[in-house]
Amino acid sequence: MRALSLIAVALFAWSATTAGPVDTHAVLVPAAASLRVLRLGAMTTERAAHQATLLANGEVLITGGCARSGCSPFLRSVELFDPVGRRFLTAPAMSIPRASHTATLLQDGRVLVAGGCSTGGATASAELFEPATGRWRRIGDMTTARCSHIAVPLDDGRVFIMGGGAGRLGDLTTAEVFDPRTLTFTSVGPMHENHYLATRLADGRILVTGGQGPRGEILRSAEIFDPASGTFRRIGDMGVPRVKHAGALLPDGRVLIIGGSVAGYEARFSSTELYDPRTDRFVPGPSMRSGRYKLRDAVTTLASGGVLVAGGATTPELYDPADRTFVPLRGELDGPEMFATATRLRSGEVLVLGGYDQRIQSSAAAWIIAGGR
Repeated sequence: MRALSLIAVALFAWSATTAGPVDTHAVLVPAAASLRVLRLGAMTTERAAHQATLLANGEVLITGGCARSGCSPFLRSVELFDPVGRRFLTAPAMSIPRASHTATLLQDGRVLVAGGCSTGGATASAELFEPATGRWRRIGDMTTARCSHIAVPLDDGRVFIMGGGAGRLGDLTTAEVFDPRTLTFTSVGPMHENHYLATRLADGRILVTGGQGPRGEILRSAEIFDPASGTFRRIGDMGVPRVKHAGALLPDGRVLIIGGSVAGYEARFSSTELYDPRTDRFVPGPSMRSGRYKLRDAVTTLASGGVLVAGGATTPELYDPADRTFVPLRGELDGPEMFATATRLRSGEVLVLGGYDQRIQSSAAAWIIAGGR
């Protein structure tokens, strides 16, 4: 345990844009070849389709998900990861079970948890976690019940929430915005089609891509959401249809679209695309070493500008925007770990949690991605 801590403080200098100051002992920006996947231990229970949210105090709030074989049951349970003690601590449970929900850090340090798949199906319910007290507070419902939706914080402190399904993935073209000042949800849009992925651009607008149409068809289409007007605008299509893909904003303002599938696990993409907001066009990007899908919450951008792709395959990879290549990391996860999470800590390390394998067996495993020789 002490050796792991020494690796972290000696070899990381990534600043956390969402969680306050960086460890002042960190002195180096790691290259891909220096990164290692290190087994940390285990959470208090198996989780996939959960959420892991970095709090202002540096801890990670881990909410819900699904456990055991078949991604069942859905979980109310909550735990906290303490990065100093390298341990998982139980925390007060949410009001209802949730999997494939959203958990968004607000500007005041609270966490908005909304929707998800619950015991009776998709839910519209929402609640706030208050780190100062460690308690949950129920608030008013979303305008629509949602599962497998996505939430993105806006520059003005509100939260954009879109898509998902009331019964299955391709149900909803609706979107809404949460206002933390009034604790209310307001409908916006709607989208022209049900999209799966939302990525905030450098200017505060939101790029939404791919998804699944009402007849089960996988979409190539994309749109831009303008928070000022609350409306969506169609743009050019992606090169290929994608669902259950991921995205990351690059230092030059473009967006890297990663993986996905058109027909389940066997049709996972290793391909990527690059969206340029200046032209509203997508161009092919470099290929990953592995095909990946169900990885939306297991991709994180490092302060160095690199994009760490941790989920959907056994070996994590790092995208280097300078030379536009993917480099595999040293070490492996236990398996493809679909619906896992990857959270960049204040130290610059990345915490990877849970997920499930090809048999839909959820995992309690935890890993740290850190620098080392």
